[in-house]
Amino acid sequence: MDNLEIPATLGEAIATEPMWLQAWVMVLVIAQLGAVLFIVGRDNGNWIIRKECLAIIPGFFVAAMILNLLYAQFGYVRLLGLAHVIGWSGPFIWVLMRRKIIGFASVYGKYIHFYLLISGLSLIIDSLDVVRYIVGDGDLFMRWGLL
Repeated sequence: MDNLEIPATLGEAIATEPMWLQAWVMVLVIAQLGAVLFIVGRDNGNWIIRKECLAIIPGFFVAAMILNLLYAQFGYVRLLGLAHVIGWSGPFIWVLMRRKIIGFASVYGKYIHFYLLISGLSLIIDSLDVVRYIVGDGDLFMRWGLL
């Protein structure tokens, strides 16, 4: 990485990734921000505010802020996974505990299970990335050798 210029922003760094990885990032964003579509719903004929969505959305923005701070401080390294671990773990665990109450039959239930699947996979990957960073395998930029 000696002669390579690190992109100025995290978005620019992600844009250097292969298309499959950029698509994965888009799926992560959809899984998180999809909660906006379900904040208000109907339950037994009454309009309700879904608390799960009110937990997911701030977790997404907390993680985004931490991601940008970590990128500015450390660059494009595996430690960036820490942002998801910090921002998403609380909402993820809480929604996971509520999944049986929510069920799977409704569109909202299907969304919640999609959110849990995608976010859970990401949290596993991110946790492994943080451990890899700690043990010295931290570089992400140009790891695919595509440029």
